Amino acid sequence: MKKNYLKKVSAFIIIMTLVLALTACGKNSTGNSNTSTDVTGTPTNTDNNNPGNSNEVAKPKQITFMVNGTLITKENGQDEVVKAYEEKTGIKLIVNQPAHNEYYEKVDLAFATGEIPDVLLLSTDMYVTYAVNGALYDITDLYEKSEVKNNMVDQSIVDALRLDGRLYGLPVERGNGPITYVRGDWLEKLNIDVPTNYDEFIEMLRKFRDEDPDGNGEKDTIPFTAPGLMGINYVREFYQDANPGFYKKDGKWVDGMTEPEMKAALQRMQDAYKEGLIDKEVVTNKTSTCRDKFYAGNVGVFNYWAGLWNQTLQNNIEANVPEAKVLPIPAIAETKYIERVAPPVSITTKCENPEGVFKYFLEFMLDCGEGQTLFTHGIEGLMYEMKDGKMVKLPSMQDPNTTFDKVFMSGSLSITKYDDPYEYPDIIMNSLAMFQKDAVQDVLLPASEVLTKYMSELDSIKSEIIAKVVYGEATVDEGLNEYTQKAKGYVDQILADINK
Repeated sequence: MKKNYLKKVSAFIIIMTLVLALTACGKNSTGNSNTSTDVTGTPTNTDNNNPGNSNEVAKPKQITFMVNGTLITKENGQDEVVKAYEEKTGIKLIVNQPAHNEYYEKVDLAFATGEIPDVLLLSTDMYVTYAVNGALYDITDLYEKSEVKNNMVDQSIVDALRLDGRLYGLPVERGNGPITYVRGDWLEKLNIDVPTNYDEFIEMLRKFRDEDPDGNGEKDTIPFTAPGLMGINYVREFYQDANPGFYKKDGKWVDGMTEPEMKAALQRMQDAYKEGLIDKEVVTNKTSTCRDKFYAGNVGVFNYWAGLWNQTLQNNIEANVPEAKVLPIPAIAETKYIERVAPPVSITTKCENPEGVFKYFLEFMLDCGEGQTLFTHGIEGLMYEMKDGKMVKLPSMQDPNTTFDKVFMSGSLSITKYDDPYEYPDIIMNSLAMFQKDAVQDVLLPASEVLTKYMSELDSIKSEIIAKVVYGEATVDEGLNEYTQKAKGYVDQILADINK
């Protein structure tokens, strides 16, 4: 915990120090006297070169793009895609792709050393921190007058990234989120209807526990599993309208652990765990642990990502249980699924031609045409071919035993009105449609030095208390009282800061 705390504080200090230098350098290098700054200190163009005032946008000669492993690798055709981009736009794209598990450390290092790219992919936490400290370009005006906005299927996906109404990055695909997957073959075997409310959900879990749905003659099934109890996306039916984190209520940020809804949620989880309806190892589970248990065939319910993962879960469980059916279900009446805030692609204030990068990179990538096809499906003849008007994926360059997946963006998670030439399997699209119908959009936490300082320690306290209550080592009231004693000092400081 201490290590994480020091790491976060150090990163914040680096950013604060660096951004001051960045802002000064930016003013000297651009020489633009018609530049103002907004409340975050981010330069905002006010002259006639802004594309909001002119249709002429200078095309950059090259763009540096920092991105993690979500972009196609060199082994799978990255160089070919980069070349195709240059042929289509006349712009050289220079990709900096650190190892996936080191990416965010490398982003911090890039800013700390001044090796800052024109545009980069960020986590939502980093997005907030870098944006409020002036390291990201304010694209609000560019977006509002762009074709990208007109092509959006749901403005709330973009609006979730607004900070005080301003935009400092764009998502390139939906945030998506976990949906509840149930063993559909168990429902059929035990003659159970898909649950529509919490009482029916609990009764289904009881039958999974008691009626030997896997047919092995033993009472060893795990009715419900999850990777811990803090991730509300993975425990939707039990949390319902509760949230142990910070969220806005009546216009003010509150600590969800102290709200009445949390008391009811803890009681539901404690009761279900006592009945043997929740995996005994739930607190120590990782997502990989849960997947392995599900694939083994003895788990009844598992909340996991909608869409492609429906297909993946089905394929993997079939290897062990050929008759298994992985069935996504609508959210029960008492709750909604949660669509996470999508990680944004942001232009930095180091970029010399942000208008050009927006137009010829971000807009191109989301143009509902050749640009979106390139960054989604790649190159015809190399990554896909067209047969009878339909797109057919070709073998992967990296592994010819598998078909090519995507370049950067998933077509099934498109945020635009892109007429995708590829037909995704129904198992993928049906779960996505179900999730999106029953989902609410998550929001960003505000940037706060105090929040950054104490969040790790506070989350540890929350995890400890929730586990203690669910395991029956304390009553709900005892647990919440202990939480107040241990956390009040942190919580009061955080709420005072983020509610300023």
